[in-house]
Amino acid sequence: MKIAILKAANELLEERGLSGFTIDAVATRSGTARSSIYRWWPNRGALAMAGFLAETAQKISYPTTSSAVADVKSQMMRVAEVYGQKVGRTISALVAQGQSDPETLRALLEGYVLPRREEAKKALLRGIANRELRADIDLDVVIDALYGPIWYRILVPHAPLTPAWAGSLADCVFDGLRPPAAVSVRMA
Repeated sequence: MKIAILKAANELLEERGLSGFTIDAVATRSGTARSSIYRWWPNRGALAMAGFLAETAQKISYPTTSSAVADVKSQMMRVAEVYGQKVGRTISALVAQGQSDPETLRALLEGYVLPRREEAKKALLRGIANRELRADIDLDVVIDALYGPIWYRILVPHAPLTPAWAGSLADCVFDGLRPPAAVSVRMA
């Protein structure tokens, strides 16, 4: 039952946006009673966020290869591809809704933003362990440097959000995070 509700919620978000998203419409499309929906989600913002998460999270997961830097870059490029479409408009609407609706904001932060940041930290820690990245980096600052510009392009769409741009962004940030090259000492 929950899967049908979440699927219906995401479909309606994509079709109508948040302004046309209602609990009644989700109930009708999923064939579920409103009372069942309210048992799991306190309001339309939380339901919209849950539907969005159920559909989007697997599309932007991190790969795990021998290079953590390549994994983060690849993930960022997938994020740009996914967010550069309807999903970006949905995120923008959810962020806007969250400014006046604490439940939506909580669902966005706890269900989406914070878990993604933890995944990013794990990938960056692998990069430190693999000696692809300096050991002294501040993980939160690096995550903000990598993903903040993506959020900016979603919320202030001054330029397209493309995989190529995200790849360039990753290269730019990671260039400043690599450990210094080993200095060879010459014997005199």
